[in-house]
Amino acid sequence: MRRRRTQVLRHLILAVLATNPKLHGYGIYKRIVYVTQSVWKPSIGTLYRTLNEMVNEGLVRRESSDYRRLEYEITSTGLEIFVKETLPHATKAAGILTEFLEAYREIRKRGNLPELPGELVEKLHRLRKALEELASS
Repeated sequence: MRRRRTQVLRHLILAVLATNPKLHGYGIYKRIVYVTQSVWKPSIGTLYRTLNEMVNEGLVRRESSDYRRLEYEITSTGLEIFVKETLPHATKAAGILTEFLEAYREIRKRGNLPELPGELVEKLHRLRKALEELASS
């Protein structure tokens, strides 16, 4: 289980840095907590240990910013590894998510679905935008 969590953390770090270049460690942490809706909060020590390992592996680059904070940026190797390792999982997750959303649509047609939470609606809008941009490129 611990290895799986570490792998998920590595993938989340790469995803966060692919969409938010040059973040400091605490910024990465806050983004992970937001994405997981505080269900999973890796320890700060685990986060920095993982970041250091990723720097040593050439997946992430670290540099000092003007504020003496360390900023992290994904490398081209990190991008390649992210796509290679996560695309099969994303495909499976997309299938599950699609099934859930189609079920919600059917339940709504029958009038048995209460109003969706605002946070879900916001994430669905972000998902739609990401899908449209991905499909058009």
